[in-house]
Amino acid sequence: MQNDNLSDTWSTMYRNPQFHAVSRQRRTVVLTLFIVGTLFYFSIPAITTFYPSIFHARLFGVVNIGLAYGLLQYPIGGLIAYVYAVNMRKLDLEVARMAALPLPQPRKESA
Repeated sequence: MQNDNLSDTWSTMYRNPQFHAVSRQRRTVVLTLFIVGTLFYFSIPAITTFYPSIFHARLFGVVNIGLAYGLLQYPIGGLIAYVYAVNMRKLDLEVARMAALPLPQPRKESA
């Protein structure tokens, strides 16, 4: 059956220590970027609650720190996406190397 071959393939892949290393690296990247993004995002309400005068300080003209910090969310989001893409590209190459390893041959189905 084809399902048994797929099961064998996944079993072989799961026993590969490189698979666990790639999974761990992916988890680390995703969790780190999630924490950075979440802390940056939720720092706005925290700062406005506990230190509102910080956001009222003027940088130049009508632009204050609060406005600049709020607009900084966009480049930070882009930076997080860029770092994610670069790291996932590296992990994709590692997965492609693992996929090139010999896997169990498909079983011939009897008619």
